[in-house]
Amino acid sequence: HAYPISIEWPADLLAKLPDVDDCRARLRDRFGLKADVKLAVGVERLDYTKGILDRFQALDELFKRYPEWIGKLVFLQIAAPSRGTLPAYKLLHDECHHYAEELNQRYGSEGYRPVIMVAEHHSQEQVYEIYRAADICMVTSLHDGMNLVAKEFVAAREDEQGVLMLSTFAGASRELLEALIVNPYDAAMMSEALLQALTMTPDEQRERMRPMRQMVRDNNVYRWAGSMLLDAARLRKRGDLDRVTGVGDRLPGIDNVVSMFERKRVAM
Repeated sequence: HAYPISIEWPADLLAKLPDVDDCRARLRDRFGLKADVKLAVGVERLDYTKGILDRFQALDELFKRYPEWIGKLVFLQIAAPSRGTLPAYKLLHDECHHYAEELNQRYGSEGYRPVIMVAEHHSQEQVYEIYRAADICMVTSLHDGMNLVAKEFVAAREDEQGVLMLSTFAGASRELLEALIVNPYDAAMMSEALLQALTMTPDEQRERMRPMRQMVRDNNVYRWAGSMLLDAARLRKRGDLDRVTGVGDRLPGIDNVVSMFERKRVAM
């Protein structure tokens, strides 16, 4: 039985963050972006399983198919350094920077870089500000058991705006059904999904974002932990080992277990 991991709903963090418009203004000031430019982001550690190069290919394909978007879209890749002493990861780092520079030379102009690559660590608050500022979040993992970035992006969007592009090879795609599900190995498909995201109306964004936010809020990390503990207790009871569980004849419901976890967190 699989137990899809989740995040803690970041209510306290969201309360401390600037609003969406302020996050947008701060990020645009930081990178010198024009107010009317659409912003797509990718946020993860620099790893070959995350499909960063495949994102660049999709962007390249979009500009070839729809050149009217040149100058109107910027892709910001936050790639936290990872295992930099290993040759394979150093090679990936160099390839990503080379491809980003190639795209900037091909499609860039004075005052416009289509790709901004930032290979630095960011705090949780900084990452959530980036999520709130983005028009599109690209999660295009080549293989991922879950991917919590997708859930963090959804949680960050109190305005119920923004579009999530999510790899079919990430476990989160089984839960976040309203995302634009893509095959990261298919650059043409991803470019069309990018176009769909860029032209999506605010109403459709809201219709997609609202149920995803509800799913992440309801199925948080406490429910994940509670589900495992309840199933473990049931297995022990089934094996006539309820004396070990200490729960007697009746097991608590999942909602009671979740409440217990949340109360303990608040008390800490």
